Amino acid sequence: MKKDCIGRREFLQTAGIGVSSVLLGRKVAGAQRSGPKPSRPRSSSTARPSRSGLSSRPSNKPNVLIIMTDQHRADLMTCAGRDLVPTPNIDRIASRGVRFTNAYCPYPVCVASRMALLTGLYAHSTGAITNKNQLDWRYRTMANHFAENGYLTALTGKMHFGDAHNHGFKYYMSINDWLMYLGPKVQHYANEIANHPLGPKFFDTVDDGGAGLPDIDGLWPKGSPWVGNVERWNFDSMASQLEPEDHLDMFLARQTAKFITRYHRQPFFLVVSFMKPHSPFYPPRQWAEKYPVSKMKLPDVGDISKYPRHIQRRIQNTKKLGEKRQRAHRAGYLGSLAFVDTCIGYVYNALEKEGLTDNTIVVYTSDHGEMDGDHGLYQKFCLFEPAVRVPLIVSYPNHLGQNKVTGALTEYFGLYPTLAELTGIESPKKTTLLDIAGAPARMDAASFADVLRNPDMKGPDAAFSEFNLRSRTCEYMIRTRRYKYIFNHGSTHELYDHEADPGEFVNRINDPALKKVRDELCEQLFAWYNPEKNPYRPT
Repeated sequence: MKKDCIGRREFLQTAGIGVSSVLLGRKVAGAQRSGPKPSRPRSSSTARPSRSGLSSRPSNKPNVLIIMTDQHRADLMTCAGRDLVPTPNIDRIASRGVRFTNAYCPYPVCVASRMALLTGLYAHSTGAITNKNQLDWRYRTMANHFAENGYLTALTGKMHFGDAHNHGFKYYMSINDWLMYLGPKVQHYANEIANHPLGPKFFDTVDDGGAGLPDIDGLWPKGSPWVGNVERWNFDSMASQLEPEDHLDMFLARQTAKFITRYHRQPFFLVVSFMKPHSPFYPPRQWAEKYPVSKMKLPDVGDISKYPRHIQRRIQNTKKLGEKRQRAHRAGYLGSLAFVDTCIGYVYNALEKEGLTDNTIVVYTSDHGEMDGDHGLYQKFCLFEPAVRVPLIVSYPNHLGQNKVTGALTEYFGLYPTLAELTGIESPKKTTLLDIAGAPARMDAASFADVLRNPDMKGPDAAFSEFNLRSRTCEYMIRTRRYKYIFNHGSTHELYDHEADPGEFVNRINDPALKKVRDELCEQLFAWYNPEKNPYRPT
C-alpha cells in the first residue's frame, strides 16, 4: 500500500464577588434564566483610566474569552437535544453563537489535548503526550501570540502544565492558589481524591495530578503525605463535604469575574479552565442530590467480542469493580456537570455586566469527552465517539450567526488560527519562540473561521485523533462523515459505519464489502501520520 502519497493540508483541501448566600440565591437564579441579558453599551469615545490604571481599549480589538471544562461529553447539553443534565448557561452561549456537532479533540487525554490546543500542533509533533509530559517552553502558544499582539493574556484554572512555566499567560491563577485558599479544608479534597469510584489505587497514593493534587508533577518524591490520613467512603452518596463557594470551580468563577471587572477596558485574551465534570466526582450537595447513586442506570454493554483485545480487557477490568462503583462514577459525573454549568453562568454574567458580550469572542469547549458507561467504559482513554467528540461553541454577536448549528467535521485545536483570524491579527510565522530541532515549520491545525461565517459549509472531509503513543498499542483515528477507521498498532484495527451503526457497536474491519473503504481510509490516515514512524513507541 502506498503510505506517503499526500500531505495533511492537501488532503483536507480536497476533502469576593460571591459567597454562599449569593451563589445559592439571587445570583444563581439569574445565571439560569433562559435568554441572554442585553449588553449594556459602554462608550469608547473617552480614554479615562480604568480601575487598574490602564487606559481605555482600542474600540476595534475584540476580547477573547475561552471557557473550558474538563471531560465534558459532547451530547450532554440541553442545546444538543439531551436534557439528562440541564445546561442553561452553556445554552445561553449557544443561543448567541455557532455550535459544532462534530468537533473532535486531537488526543483524549488532558495534557496532550490541551497542549495541542495551545500550540496548534498534534501531540506527535511536540511530544506532550501523557499526563506526565511537559510542553517544551520554547513552543509558541496562543497566549504568546496574543500577548505579542497587544492583548493581556490570562489563565485562571487548570491547564495541566505540570511545571512552573506560564507559556505566555501574563496573569495566571492556578489550582495551587485555590489550595492555599482552602487552607485546612484541603483535607476534604484529599478525601475526594482518595475515593475515586473507578480508581481504587488513589486511596493508596492520594496523588492525582489529573485532578490537581499536586499541580506540579513530582512534588512528593517520597510519596503523598496524605497516605494514611484520608477517609474511606462507601459511595452511597457523591455529595462533597465542601460548601459550594469553596469548590475549585466556583473559586475560579469568582476570580475570573474579578479579572473581567478589573481589566474590561483593555483587550484581553482570557482562558478560564474549570476542573469539572472531571474527577473528583463529588459536587456540592445541592447538585449531587439531583443524581442519587441508587437511581443511576448503566448502559447496555453489548457484544464486545469483535473489539480489540486491549479494549476488551479494559471493559472487563471495569466490570470487576462492580456496578455500585460504576453508578457512583456516573452519579458524580452528572452532578458535577450540572454544577459547573452554574459556574459558567457566573462568568458569563460578569461579561454581560460590563457590557462586553458584543465585543468579545466567547468560546465554550472541553479537552475531551467522557464514555459515561457506553461499551462498559468510563472516562476517556480510547477513540470511541463519546471520548473524542467534544462540545464546541463560538459566539461573536454582530459578526457571526446566532443560534446556529453546523455539522462540519472540525478539529477543535484549530481554535488557535481561527481566533487569530477572527480578531484580525496575523497568524504566527513560526511554531516556536526559539529554534527546536525537529519542530514543525507550520501549525498542524487549520482555521475553521469560514465554517463559523457560513455554518452550512461542508467543511473538511476528515478529522484525526491519536492515543497511547508511548505504548506498544498506539491508536490512530480518521473520522469521515460516514466512517471511522482506527489503526491499532500491534492489535486489531477498527472500522465503524456511522450511518448504520452510530453507537459503534459493530466493528466491520474484516467485512469484505467494506474492503475498499478500509484501504482508502488507511491510506489517508498514513498520509496524515505514518504510525510506523512514531518515535515514542517502545521498541
